[in-house]
Amino acid sequence: MKTSITIACGGTGGHIHPAIAVADELRKAGYPLSLILSGTRDAERKTAETWQGPLLKSGARPMRHLIANGFAILKCIRFLKKQRSTVLFATGGYTSFAPVVAARLLRIPVVFHEANSLAGSAIRVCSKYLNITAVATSFEETAAQLPWAKTVFTGLPLRQAVLDTLAKARTVEKPAGRFSILVTGGSQGAHGMNLLVAPVLASLAKSDAHVRILHQCGKHDLEGLQETYAAVADQVTLTAFIDDMGTAYGQADMVIARAGAATCFEIARCAVPTIFIPLPTAADDHQRKNAEALVRCGGAICLDQYTTTPAQLADAVRSLYSDAAMREQMRAAFADLPQPNAAKAVADLICAIAEPAQ
Repeated sequence: MKTSITIACGGTGGHIHPAIAVADELRKAGYPLSLILSGTRDAERKTAETWQGPLLKSGARPMRHLIANGFAILKCIRFLKKQRSTVLFATGGYTSFAPVVAARLLRIPVVFHEANSLAGSAIRVCSKYLNITAVATSFEETAAQLPWAKTVFTGLPLRQAVLDTLAKARTVEKPAGRFSILVTGGSQGAHGMNLLVAPVLASLAKSDAHVRILHQCGKHDLEGLQETYAAVADQVTLTAFIDDMGTAYGQADMVIARAGAATCFEIARCAVPTIFIPLPTAADDHQRKNAEALVRCGGAICLDQYTTTPAQLADAVRSLYSDAAMREQMRAAFADLPQPNAAKAVADLICAIAEPAQ
């Protein structure tokens, strides 16, 4: 019987999805798994409903809620003891703080994964003061922010179903004689980005009948953007959500996107020239840091939503639209990035720590 491993995640999809990708790999290796969620966020509901195995909803809250987190730590201690957990894997955010504190009080080794280029506060604090065993990172530059911790560059864990979808991007045949632009603000859309981007792209489409636009805008902006694109409606596909991102990336000559970690890694894997417009209200401005990492590699441009004018955005769009050589250079820059099998790399790191406990 293999040793038991507990996974702590929650809050947002950015913390949940990498954790579940690693869980899939650990299951393949035969490890019994248990899961700790906060149980306080809507993003966790589907994970809780589909999880197979022991599950704890800790009630963890943002760190300023001292009493709630004190109770959450006690619940996590009882749960970890009951599961006889020998390693805790956590993906950061406030939902991981109580499980990590509980694990360290029980002298259980902890492995973190940091999805973003900029290390979050929970990982910075815990790795500095709680003697964390290792921190796996999505971006190589994150290691410099955690000089006191053992860091391992793994990339961002993506579930196999996502990888299979993205693999299609390499094989999708582009329609001849078209220039295709994909706009994606993530699963919920991006209101500020939509308002900035849509008039610029409508003007470009009006000037060139070969331009095609696929704009994932979220459900709340559908009606308003239909008006913006009305004059070029036959060249635009507006949708609240895109199910098949592999095909969308594969057909795109360029992408305009937010810069969440998952979006960045999907774009890098599909090697599509991109204009990033990071979410300006993201915690610690981490989306800008993610985007800048890909700008440095040569595959992307980064613009600020608050300071970029429509004319400046139009110049950036037209520079990519009119320069095929530039687009190919950007594709090549993405293709040169290391693309580790991140989920397996993180799982192997956890297994190496778990094995001596058997």
